[in-house]
Amino acid sequence: MAPSIPTLQPKQQSLNSHPPLQPNISITAITPATLPAYRRLITLLLPIRYPDKFYKDSVANPISSSLALCAVWNDAPPRKRKIETFDGSLCSAPTASEPTVIAGIQCRIESLPTPPTDSSPASTRSTLYIQTLATLSPYRSLGIATALLDAIVATALRHYSSSSGNVVEIYAHVWEANEDALEWYIKRGFRVEHAVIQGYYRKLRPSGARVVRRSLGVADWLRFGGIQDEMDSVGNGDTGEKGALESKDLMANG
Repeated sequence: MAPSIPTLQPKQQSLNSHPPLQPNISITAITPATLPAYRRLITLLLPIRYPDKFYKDSVANPISSSLALCAVWNDAPPRKRKIETFDGSLCSAPTASEPTVIAGIQCRIESLPTPPTDSSPASTRSTLYIQTLATLSPYRSLGIATALLDAIVATALRHYSSSSGNVVEIYAHVWEANEDALEWYIKRGFRVEHAVIQGYYRKLRPSGARVVRRSLGVADWLRFGGIQDEMDSVGNGDTGEKGALESKDLMANG
């Protein structure tokens, strides 16, 4: 029997209402140098295996790379610290002295069908799909996943919305048994769709996924206006100041 959905009601709160990140955490574009660590993180924490092209596009494809970010810890993490994988087992965290990739997000833009009542056939509507969102367990509850999500939404609204079309919503798949992840999304204004997609997570039991969805509108343009300069610096390859989780992996992937 599937677990009940958290009873919290969706709120159209600002996605970027989180406190500032710690000074030794930076959000940056994925680069050839950080790609191997990003790939290990996603493989470790999420139960879906992505093809090589998915990871290559996070660096080489102009559109995909603009919607892919990682969070970097700029000091060595404590030795022998344990991290929790998607199946609940523990393994050792990286102990290298160089900056460590501790979280990542990757999204894609998808076109939506034009409503029959739309009198402007030239206009298009798009949605932002969260393919991956994951944070190493020792670094959760620090606002990293929220910051990554903020940055991607800001990029989508600024660079993939125009007079000819707009990104109107954001959505993700979440493991049906991950109530912490569902609650995390609900607190950030997402609604949980009732239907369960059976068999979505073939390695997990139960295997179903729920879709979480949030509309984007004028309020989001106003909310994210204050972080435009920061997004420009990230796009230029500079490090700026997005769990999966404040308590458990969001398992937002597809």
